[in-house]
Amino acid sequence: MSIPEVVSADAPLRREFLTHVLSSLVSTPSVNPGVFEAAMAAQIAAWMAPTGARIEHVEFAPGRPSVAAVLGDGDGPRLVLNGHMDTVPVDDTSRWDSDPFEPVIRDGFLYGRGACDMKAGLAVQIAVAHHLAALGALRGSLVLHFAAGEECGEPGTLSLLEAGYRGDYGIVTEPTQVQVSVATRGIAYYRIRIRGRSIHASRAHLGINPLPRLARVLDAVQAYHDEVAARHHSLLPGGSCTPTVVRGGVKENAVADWVELLLDRRLLPGETVEGEMADLRRRLEALGERDPDLELSIEVMGYSFEPAEIPADSRFAGRVASLAAELCGRSGEICGTPYGSDVRNLVNDAGIEAITFGPGNVAECHCANERVAVDEVVDAATVIAAVAREMLR
Repeated sequence: MSIPEVVSADAPLRREFLTHVLSSLVSTPSVNPGVFEAAMAAQIAAWMAPTGARIEHVEFAPGRPSVAAVLGDGDGPRLVLNGHMDTVPVDDTSRWDSDPFEPVIRDGFLYGRGACDMKAGLAVQIAVAHHLAALGALRGSLVLHFAAGEECGEPGTLSLLEAGYRGDYGIVTEPTQVQVSVATRGIAYYRIRIRGRSIHASRAHLGINPLPRLARVLDAVQAYHDEVAARHHSLLPGGSCTPTVVRGGVKENAVADWVELLLDRRLLPGETVEGEMADLRRRLEALGERDPDLELSIEVMGYSFEPAEIPADSRFAGRVASLAAELCGRSGEICGTPYGSDVRNLVNDAGIEAITFGPGNVAECHCANERVAVDEVVDAATVIAAVAREMLR
């Protein structure tokens, strides 16, 4: 990889520099689970080195580094730019028109795994750092997060915050099509286990079969989903509770000892992972009043994303939206993001006034022929650079 010399402060904000950076990131696999982020961390550090930023690798687990970089040491404001280095795996390569890890530009889009989610946002962060470095001394500080583990809800961003890489304001550069988001849904994954008692299927009446009881549990989950989907938020769709996986049984002629049901629960601000699990538990336990043999449990699976929001009339959010309209002709509307992200760590855990704002359409993430519009990458870099100049110089 060759890193071009920055000949002017404007050069990093141009299409050539941004596509060069983004292409190098897409061609560095950082699949989670699988390859993980070490090679990407090294690539990021190489791109950041010419800026003179102070760089540190912070591991939340062995071999799982996140990268922190800080420009400036003045006593003015601190602006955090946050993004994650990992991507989802590639499913079926035959559905791609080109190699997922060989970036291709055509028809105004750059294609490749992670192009949209969210290496375009990382390229923007790198470009803004080069831009500010070329302008000279800062009265504040630019704090850059390149986090590990976001795709699986792991604590990459949290580990950076705990290491002291915090700020007064934050921008998470996840894809929003260059709109300002002040609210995001959360995600919880729940596991319900219905217990049975196995026996030869020819004498099934002497055992306890969990599978017929699964139907009643699914009915209760559907009723719960209908209620949470009707809950209102001015910027977000309602919540949801979607059954996604069923497991159970070992052989066709044996009653199962248990059956598992996995749920994907999308949360609105004001809802919590534990609070909603308690609500579900009450509903499921009520089924036992009519079926004394029904025995079940519910638990949270792995890491979760709590929902987060800041006030819709935030002056910081409004200023970013105004600059997007003034500089790039964007709508300037305030929106919400239907997905979960590490913005919840900035807002909920660190108390940072943070928004989500970046290039790309979430509908073109996690899919074959993932892509990002190059114009959006340029626009996002232009706007965030303007925000950083106003705040830090």
